[in-house]
Amino acid sequence: MKSKLFPVFLAVTVLALASLACQALGGEATAAPQPDSADADTASPTEAPQQAPAADAPAMPEPVQSQGAGLACFGLRDGGLTCLDESGWKTYNQDNSDLPSNYMDAAAVCADGRILIAHYEGLSLFDGSAWQHIAKTEAYSSAESVSCAADGSLWVAHFQGVSRYADGAWTTFGSELLASGDSANELVYTVAASPDGRVWAVTSRSVAVFENDSWTIFQEGQGFESSVFFDALALDSLNRPWAGMSSGVAVYEGDWRMIEKPGYNSPSSMAFDVAGKLWVGTSISGASMFDGNAWSDYTRQSGDLPTDDVNGVAADSQGRVWFATTYGLVVFDGSNWQTYRMENSDLADNEIKFVVVVKDGPTLPALVEKESGSMTGKLEDAANQPLAGMRVEICVESLGSEFSGETPCSDQPFFLSTETDANGVFTFENVPSGYYVLVAETGDSWAQLTTEFGFGSERTPIEPGQTYDIGTLTLEEE
Repeated sequence: MKSKLFPVFLAVTVLALASLACQALGGEATAAPQPDSADADTASPTEAPQQAPAADAPAMPEPVQSQGAGLACFGLRDGGLTCLDESGWKTYNQDNSDLPSNYMDAAAVCADGRILIAHYEGLSLFDGSAWQHIAKTEAYSSAESVSCAADGSLWVAHFQGVSRYADGAWTTFGSELLASGDSANELVYTVAASPDGRVWAVTSRSVAVFENDSWTIFQEGQGFESSVFFDALALDSLNRPWAGMSSGVAVYEGDWRMIEKPGYNSPSSMAFDVAGKLWVGTSISGASMFDGNAWSDYTRQSGDLPTDDVNGVAADSQGRVWFATTYGLVVFDGSNWQTYRMENSDLADNEIKFVVVVKDGPTLPALVEKESGSMTGKLEDAANQPLAGMRVEICVESLGSEFSGETPCSDQPFFLSTETDANGVFTFENVPSGYYVLVAETGDSWAQLTTEFGFGSERTPIEPGQTYDIGTLTLEEE
């Protein structure tokens, strides 16, 4: 098999590189440090709790009571849905179940305990055994967020609006109803239906609420003194909306209270735990928790999370918080952190798009030790001549057209590096089970193996005990 490698570009200046810790790159494979997933670590926030102004701190919601054993499900990048219950792990995809698509977008838990899942083909409701499917409206191509309303209707946030499914029919509310004037935009990130009948939506520049068949908008000059950039939304047990913004969160109690977060990055997801504390996941700085008075941070650097790229956060009714990350599933029980990946469990992918948990969730299974695998291949130039002495790397998170570390993979949570021999052949030994992105040196730059359409990183699966021959990789001339 022959594949082509496409360029990856350095995205930082020489001055910025000088401040980075160098990785030793030699002829033998080198592993970057990674958290030991076989051991549960004690919680250790990266910094002392950060105090929020007392005058701006609202009363936190009441604790939630335990509700009994339940189900947890995790949306995979392109492999369907992995769920965990008292019987163990099970993955649902197009090949082994009624799931119509392997491409997951978002999910939410409904009041009746079913999980609402948005995927490429529309919506599915899943109770742990039976499926109900709803074809999507033509108003959207992919969902950003979903929610179940008290009246049985289903809501989807998407580009250019939100759509409601009720009584067998779709109704779409365009983004022009959710923001206006200078705040008008088409980026709708989150929808959340409250038990009190109101439905809240967040755009990049506004928060809107649907009540009595009409929308009320909060934006600059209407509830907010200045322009605010929003990313996420969560409802607490008191039915109050908390909107995640570029500098913290805002909570609505008849008017909006702003809670600033020093050193904050825009959130990807938000959830309240059983004690009423707010958890926020971000795409570049891990997770943060607000207890009503102070913020605490949890990151890869602190050893709590395997990566700082958190796609989703959920909480169960026995006090645990679950994190969907690009490098595993993480569960925090209030004292210890546990990471599950393909190398130590039956999770079907390490890149998880969302996590949802019903009731108390399942009993956590014991970790397993799986045999490592290996990867081999050959590197050649456009004239089909072998390339000797060239660095080749594999890492665990997708790459764009640019990178910020010393090498494309050097700042990732796990990577291996090696060099081609005189025949252009390279080999990686002791590769944990998982999916890997491959990049190769091209003289003074780097190239990566992309998908057949040339967009995004191609991921190579390594299974326990498997030797994977990726074939001959040809460097494309620019």
